[in-house]
Amino acid sequence: MLNDVIPPRPLRAVKSQPGTAAFLPPLLLRLPGAGGAVVVLVATGVPGPLVVRMEDGRGASLAAFPAEADTPVAADLPAGTARIVVTGDGVQSGAVGLGYYPVRGQFPAGRLLLKLHAFRNGSFVTPEGGLKGLQSRWRQAEGAARHLGLSLIALSQTAQARLSLKRAQYQRFRDAFVEDFTEVPAPAAAPALVFLSAAGDGRSLEEIAACAQSLKAQTDRSFSWIIAASADRLAHEGNALAEAVGDTAQIVPAASAADDASLLKGALAASAAPDGGLICLLDLDGRPTRDAVALIRAAFAAHPDCQLLYTDEERCDASGTPLAGVFKPAFNRHLLEATPYMGALTVLRAGRSRALGIDPRFGAAAPYHLIVRTVAQVGAGAVRHLPRIAYSGPEHPPGFVEPETARLAAQALEGVLAVPVSVVPEAGTHFLRPDFPLPAVPPKVSIVIPTRDRAGLLGMALDSLIGKTAYRNFEIIIVDNGSVEPETFALFAEMKATWPDTTIVRDNGDFNYPRICNNGVAAATGALILFLNNDIEVIEAGWLDEMVALTSRPGVGIVGAKLLYPDRTIQHAGVMVGLFGYASHWFAHALPDTPGPEGRLLARQDVSAVTGACQLIRRDVWDAIGPLDAERFQEDCNDIDLCLRARRAGYEVVTTPYALLIHHESASRGKSRNKLHRERLKAQHERFDALWHARTLVDPHSNPNLDRKNLFAALADAPQGSRDARTDAI
Repeated sequence: MLNDVIPPRPLRAVKSQPGTAAFLPPLLLRLPGAGGAVVVLVATGVPGPLVVRMEDGRGASLAAFPAEADTPVAADLPAGTARIVVTGDGVQSGAVGLGYYPVRGQFPAGRLLLKLHAFRNGSFVTPEGGLKGLQSRWRQAEGAARHLGLSLIALSQTAQARLSLKRAQYQRFRDAFVEDFTEVPAPAAAPALVFLSAAGDGRSLEEIAACAQSLKAQTDRSFSWIIAASADRLAHEGNALAEAVGDTAQIVPAASAADDASLLKGALAASAAPDGGLICLLDLDGRPTRDAVALIRAAFAAHPDCQLLYTDEERCDASGTPLAGVFKPAFNRHLLEATPYMGALTVLRAGRSRALGIDPRFGAAAPYHLIVRTVAQVGAGAVRHLPRIAYSGPEHPPGFVEPETARLAAQALEGVLAVPVSVVPEAGTHFLRPDFPLPAVPPKVSIVIPTRDRAGLLGMALDSLIGKTAYRNFEIIIVDNGSVEPETFALFAEMKATWPDTTIVRDNGDFNYPRICNNGVAAATGALILFLNNDIEVIEAGWLDEMVALTSRPGVGIVGAKLLYPDRTIQHAGVMVGLFGYASHWFAHALPDTPGPEGRLLARQDVSAVTGACQLIRRDVWDAIGPLDAERFQEDCNDIDLCLRARRAGYEVVTTPYALLIHHESASRGKSRNKLHRERLKAQHERFDALWHARTLVDPHSNPNLDRKNLFAALADAPQGSRDARTDAI
């Protein structure tokens, strides 16, 4: 937890009503101009759920949010907040404490105050007595405060309590960049679009009429709309249904069955679209934006090879008020095999859709079944994502909300992949997890571990690797970069006795990470190569089985794990290239169960790069694209460059939350950053940019509408890249 090493600063308690505990806000956040600040609170003393309420001087509630005792929670501190009140079972004044952390950057002295607070109150162990002990404690306090500060930023960025601010920002973005497409393609420029909908018994006339109104308002009229309804519904309210859609739609009778999948099958059969034409299974839950048809047809006109297109969308409340955008990645095979992330406005070629058909046996998962079969046929290059909002729909969790739909989707995916598919429940929704098998003969993994002394650290990594890893067909290659301590050589000898398939490679050169790793690979005999830092701790037995199974899948070249800091915040869940003009770990320092946008951190997904701290690559891929670049990138960028070269060669890079390890980052060599070191890193970043244009690149697995200077998928004030239809190519 964030508060295990550095405790929060206590707030002063004030008189309160029975059953409550009240506190004064932090002094610095009561100053003029501090309204709207973010504060991280920690309640202690009473177990169980709590409610934290911000009140003005007259006791009126300004904001309220749920909390758990002993768990940090981020909240906006509204202007005029005079008291912070805690309520819950067993809460009494004096029995509950409330502490806070200042979020870094909240006020000019915030970073220094956090360091001073860490120095005085941190629980880390330091040498006792004398100036040397104080210096050591300050260094530890500085590092701990830096990590805590970043974790506080992550917590504040991902907090539910900030939704109101995010909604206001989205409304400003929407006013400028949604329904702003003014081009109307000529009729001959692209095929007409055919919408197909199912007016099942559960679909109200009001919903159908709202969708009809949105289609009547389209700027591009090159479309038609087919609505299938059961014979029973048409017999009872056919006239009302015809009145709801007017002349916008053709209503066709389907079989007596009223389920949506059967109705969509009937609508597809009634479509006269040519084989090269476009069809869209339109969910009547929401409505297309007024420029949706123009956007879609313009994209197909610009990319006639496109076989499947999907768009961004927005979520609305019950009254239809837009709340937030859903900004999607370009094609992401592994994410699609976990969740129907393509959403409600997915456009396909008519001929292929008719040939594949809609199978009513899969019920509400039938559209997903059609999409995954289409993708399996056409390949990644024929799938495009249009990063513009073209559909407004109701709020709902990501994944498959209904258990039965998830079960049917798993069954559908099993038929495509020919492997078992599990349903993974996740906080009110469900994701899929294909259970890819290991090869019949598990391949040998060569685990390459660079090191220099620090025998205690390396010993921890090796003990956990050997003692906790279920996968056993591996060799260990320790590349020793100039160790001198006797304890290190004693550990090497012990390792050879404990795990005989251990090789020690000596490298006496200056520190050059890629050269050291390349020397390890030269001694490797396995079909798979795993780069593993000497500060990685194994905590779950199945991590390597998961990574090997994924790497053995056709098309996959490199696999990365989910890494946590020792305090269990996220260290690595995939790398987004182009963030901060280079590349950054997505959602670094966030809490471990943070779902990410649309639950992406809870599932396997394709990414552009993964960290070299735990990076598994096939030997044939290494031979095709390797080695690590020891000339340009002696210390940094080399692992990202390797992944991008794999992507350019057509291989997938995948990260998985089902391989979970602890990364004691920089424990082996520290985080020293003197001027010379900073200059070397800057030069390497400049060489990386010259190769990969990182300063302007929008990672295909991010979105041009997201802020390229934010780790947490925050909305940008304006698009920061092209919004043309795109593939997953770098």
